[in-house]
Amino acid sequence: MTNLKRRAIRGVFLMISGVLVCVTLFSASPARSVAVALITAATATAEPIAVIGTLTLITKGFGAPDDLALGADGTLYFGDLGVNRVAAIALDGTVSLISPTIKEPEGLVALADGTLIVAEQASNKLLRLDPIAQTVTLFYAVGNRTANPGIDNIAYDPVTDDFLIPDAPMGRILRLRLDGTHLKVMATGFWRPTAVALGADGTLYVCDEYRQTIERITSDGKRSKVAAIASPDDVIIDTDGSLLVNSLRGTIWRLDPTSGATTALVTGLIEPHGIILDKDGNVIIADAKRNAIYRLTRAQVAPTPSATS
Repeated sequence: MTNLKRRAIRGVFLMISGVLVCVTLFSASPARSVAVALITAATATAEPIAVIGTLTLITKGFGAPDDLALGADGTLYFGDLGVNRVAAIALDGTVSLISPTIKEPEGLVALADGTLIVAEQASNKLLRLDPIAQTVTLFYAVGNRTANPGIDNIAYDPVTDDFLIPDAPMGRILRLRLDGTHLKVMATGFWRPTAVALGADGTLYVCDEYRQTIERITSDGKRSKVAAIASPDDVIIDTDGSLLVNSLRGTIWRLDPTSGATTALVTGLIEPHGIILDKDGNVIIADAKRNAIYRLTRAQVAPTPSATS
């Protein structure tokens, strides 16, 4: 079609299998009549739906908001892969970038001194971010001897002041002291652990993204599967001790850690990458593909199956 002289005849819009399609027809030179259809499809994507409670938009991100953290003063932080920087949402709703470039900023932990620990996925390092000075320093280089993507998330144990690190490329769970010393391997043999949550009884819950499971490691070291979840990315502890899991297929699940039963809380997301609780127990969700951060205010519900499809 490079040298084809074209003249637009008409354009029509059609809805085909939920996709809005614009079809434009062209005529060629008089010597030869050719009809060419240029199709531009824009997927008509509906807004996400709160199955339980009310879902509201907090803000748009800077392209692809990812993992989240909550500061002691209520400031909400998120890494944004669209600009490779960390951003903050102040209490008045103001959104601002607070870091220099970080290559794939993933897991975040907000510390009591006002700094943040940020997992830089590209280098598999933990960085300390000063949001006031907007500077970063190396906190701990975990290292990556594989070709696998780096750390996806990190967690914090307030009882021991340790970081819990799902070392995704190496398939293991690490514990690291707050001062960056005494790295301990807690568990191995995962396919790609992307998140870990610590229960009140000392049980660890691990999100294994590639195995598509949430697994349990008790305080005495016993390991078992809690449930199968399609494309899980994060797991956190809810206010009642149940688990909350975001599936990259667009659903936020509530998971009963005892029975493995599941309840859908939000559906219709595109690619939710971040999930935390705010100080009121509401669920904060970052959807990278929608470039949006939401708040879910819920009612308590009983779990029902199933999250495996």
